[in-house]
Amino acid sequence: MMRIFFFFFICFLLFSCQNKDELKNELYRFDIRNLTDVEYPDNPDIGFRSKDYEFNYFTSGEVKIKDDECNFVFYSTSDSITIYDYPISEFIPTIPEAIKPDEYLSYLSLINQEWNRNQVKLNTTEFNTENNRVSSVDLARNCLNAYLWEIILFENKEGKEIPFAHGWFNFPQSLYAELFEKRNGIPFEHYKIPLENWVDPQCKQLALNTFRKIIRTVPIQYEDRSDTMYPLTHARLKKYKEIIYPKSFTSMRELQSDSTLFATFSPPGIYSKLDPRTTELGRIHKLSSVELNEIISSTSGDTLHEIILTFNDRSTDKITDITFGGLDLSKFPVLSPMHANKAWKSSMGFSNHSFYESLEEFRNHKTKENPYYAYMRDEEKNWLDSHKVGIDGPLIHWDDEDSSKLHIWFLSFERHALVGHYIIKIKE
Repeated sequence: MMRIFFFFFICFLLFSCQNKDELKNELYRFDIRNLTDVEYPDNPDIGFRSKDYEFNYFTSGEVKIKDDECNFVFYSTSDSITIYDYPISEFIPTIPEAIKPDEYLSYLSLINQEWNRNQVKLNTTEFNTENNRVSSVDLARNCLNAYLWEIILFENKEGKEIPFAHGWFNFPQSLYAELFEKRNGIPFEHYKIPLENWVDPQCKQLALNTFRKIIRTVPIQYEDRSDTMYPLTHARLKKYKEIIYPKSFTSMRELQSDSTLFATFSPPGIYSKLDPRTTELGRIHKLSSVELNEIISSTSGDTLHEIILTFNDRSTDKITDITFGGLDLSKFPVLSPMHANKAWKSSMGFSNHSFYESLEEFRNHKTKENPYYAYMRDEEKNWLDSHKVGIDGPLIHWDDEDSSKLHIWFLSFERHALVGHYIIKIKE
């Protein structure tokens, strides 16, 4: 009797494993939505896109998973775009092992990874198509919920990559849940609600020693350059029209006010001035101190750095500190401040991917191993929601004329503008 039971038990296990593999390799199909200028009047690409922009290019898509990678196919009425062996798991929010024991940090890491944009560019060797017009393809997980993703096609005109088609789609929900559980080793249901619909996180103190240990404080000098204007180039030029208030300004200091308003980002992934996004940018009006620390990362084990900037509010007694850590200072580019938009950048959170990456950077930038962190705190040292304050993250580069100077800029909500510029002069 026991042999019969054991035989059926083994058959059940084999059947279960086989079904799991079949689910993993199942083909998932999805519709792709195109938007006209009437449907998307606040599109920042208007005026910066192809003259032969195709408003109805995409029709549908499909994705098939194998292990941690997948194959995508995006269809149009005349051709298709195929992406093989895409590292799909890196698009799935992941709790770094070092902070997994801390429930609050785990929550913040997942929320900030999901609710910040990650857009990956593929060159002509990294996708297949019969459409010779396509010079590059961007695949984006936008910053609204777990399933709202985008695909953008570019063509090269006079040496510039300009968009000529843009599609919005919902990544298959059941597949997302399966990938999340495999990636994190926990049921998706634990975090389903805040990953699908924004839920304001609690503002509590952070267990800082969970993810880093300070070795020493490095002597520095610093200055605030926010009374100057930021360079209106690249994305900041396209997105200037998304600044609702002030209507005109000549310095970043004028944006450091709770009156500043931006176009908000709404489903399926579009900017809208009809729903102005309020800010608390008055929090960063007066820089009071800057600290540069050498740290050991709990995530990577490397010796790295963190920068803490502390501010006094424009009109109240509020104090805010902003920390960017897990930084390898040698990885930042050397640039003139006029080319600041090309600097290294990332979002607020823990172990995030950057906003924009090449496919090679995306593959090499492993969330589980990424020591980066960025957070804001109030005068009681409680975590602050950067989305409410109106800061998306740092933009950092070395000075092209003085190798001891490190430039730090603040990207506003949705990266519409730069709202602060600070220089650290490292004495060592």
